[in-house]
Amino acid sequence: MQLIWKRLLADRTLQLTGVLAVLALIFGNVHWSDINTHTIIALAALMMLVSVYEAEGLLVYVASTIISRFQTTRQIIRVTFLMAFFGSMLFTNDVAILTLVPIFVTIARKIQLKMILPVVFMTIFANLGSAVTPFGNPQNLYLASFYQLPALDFFKMSLPLGVVSLGLLFLATYLFANDTVESVALDKQPINKQHMVVVLLVTVVVLAAILNVLPIGVALIASGLLALGYDRTTFVKIDYGVLLLFVGFFVIVGALSRVPVLASVLTHLTDGSIKVFFAGILTSQVISNVPGAILLSKFTHLVYPLYLGVSIGGLGTIIASLANLLAWRQYQIQTDEQSWSFPTRSMLINVLLLLIFIPLGLLLLKLN
Repeated sequence: MQLIWKRLLADRTLQLTGVLAVLALIFGNVHWSDINTHTIIALAALMMLVSVYEAEGLLVYVASTIISRFQTTRQIIRVTFLMAFFGSMLFTNDVAILTLVPIFVTIARKIQLKMILPVVFMTIFANLGSAVTPFGNPQNLYLASFYQLPALDFFKMSLPLGVVSLGLLFLATYLFANDTVESVALDKQPINKQHMVVVLLVTVVVLAAILNVLPIGVALIASGLLALGYDRTTFVKIDYGVLLLFVGFFVIVGALSRVPVLASVLTHLTDGSIKVFFAGILTSQVISNVPGAILLSKFTHLVYPLYLGVSIGGLGTIIASLANLLAWRQYQIQTDEQSWSFPTRSMLINVLLLLIFIPLGLLLLKLN
């Protein structure tokens, strides 16, 4: 319990959000219905499930096994990008980053490979890959819940962007040298196959609930029982700050949406598909794409341009996606490097890609 409190008290983003949420409660007009409980429950269930995967060591095992089979720097970088892209679809962009950055840094040290640009691109592709599934990132969880989107409708929105992003991924790997390296051996713990059968069954239940095939409460119960039965310490490893952060976002956005002047401006900015698309991009640059999605959803029924706006809007500034900050923090932890090289290069590449993806997003809107 002390460890949980220590992490919560050290989270600066949560502290700022908490202060703003308290101010919103005191001075704003907030309703209980502003808190989307379906999203909170889905996120909690997913986090408990992922904590078991991490404790089991499956993600590290799979990633290490795959990477160790390649013999050139470009192959290693490409497969790392692909794992970030596809892994984030199932395990969220945050988990993909937390899993792959330490592995890649270890490999890069062994083969004398520069780290910043690959980690930046890895983060970008984790963000883009996570946009493909309803459970890939928090804003998708929210949008699927708020607009009550069937799985098929969601994938009709997301797959075109996913295909474009995958094409870009392959092109990006040609920016890196193709030097031959010796086989890279990585430490990994053995997998308990009996445990994994149970974990996979619970995974099916949780994902079915997130896709609205089962009641969302079933997902919470199933993942909670799994975590409890596996190892009670998994509850300590869950990042409860993310759940509190979401509650804070809902409270703040609820209050802001009832400020007459702001409501009038946002209503004007969301009265057409192209306007919603650009509003999603711009709000993401300033307040990040998760609160941006929550805020704009209060003013528009146009879910596709909003989805595209906040998904593409994760590119750009360092705060456009909270995963960017997480990657920076992971890079600092793994390398002990405290310079501004990472955020500077990250923002430069993100802005360049944002400029590329804006016309692509407009094209997808036109073709829809």
